[in-house]
Amino acid sequence: MTPPMDVVHLKSMVNATLLNLLPAQETSPTHLHQAMHYALLGSGKRLRPLLTLLAANVATDSRTLRMACVSELVHTASLILDDLPCMDDATMRRDRPCTHIRFSESTAILASTNFLNLAYGVIADCPNVDASTKVAVSAHLSHVIGSMGLVGGQIADLQNQPVGSKSAIEQLYHQKTGCLFEFAVVTGARLRGVDAEVIDALTRFARAFGLLFQLYDDMLDHSTFVQETGKDVQQDTAKTTLLSLYTPEEVRGALSNAQAMAREQLSRAGYDESLLAALVEQQFVTFNGAAQRLGV
Repeated sequence: MTPPMDVVHLKSMVNATLLNLLPAQETSPTHLHQAMHYALLGSGKRLRPLLTLLAANVATDSRTLRMACVSELVHTASLILDDLPCMDDATMRRDRPCTHIRFSESTAILASTNFLNLAYGVIADCPNVDASTKVAVSAHLSHVIGSMGLVGGQIADLQNQPVGSKSAIEQLYHQKTGCLFEFAVVTGARLRGVDAEVIDALTRFARAFGLLFQLYDDMLDHSTFVQETGKDVQQDTAKTTLLSLYTPEEVRGALSNAQAMAREQLSRAGYDESLLAALVEQQFVTFNGAAQRLGV
């Protein structure tokens, strides 16, 4: 499905802002900066920055665009690390060789570290954002990146220890995926100056949306066509996932329940007739289409 033209335009603005946030490739150390351009400016969907912009009510001022790019910087850093030989040992990402293959493992690690450093710098230097909001966004990001978020999810995924319940896998999915969606959408809401009830609703939305997105990723991993994913497939065959535990009927039920929860929380937050809701519905079409191709 083709996204709404407004979203296409927003994505182009995000890409332009990302480019402006990076040092030029010719700036020393050139090899590091070339790797950063390579990793960040590939064919990403920019879903997380779009969530920030749409949660901020489609604001396209400099401060909102810069804040929206923070989640993409962190996401790219996590992808670089996830692909390393000591992690998932992947070869393809975003339809081309992984950063550590195109450059080197050491350069990839340093590029990832610099993306995380840059993310906090963007928050600190963002114009026309009050100090209390910057502190809240920075504290939220620290939690999202840390042992209760992306780092914790990554090590749990690598260890692949026996999981006692489906709820435990859902928590892992939130750490791996949902928490950064949460950061993206809540950051946009914070820039609007919304109250705690709206932030709570968007947090619940992000947990449901993250579950859907990770289920979708599981389904893609079962595909045998790298061209459909732009990255390596069959990476999770030895891992316990919801897809490996669920029957086809349970997969359908999980998709339906999570979509209902996401819609309910968006409505509770006041976004039910928004472009954010339209983008979410478009993603649901993609998720459901993958389920149909797998016969669930």
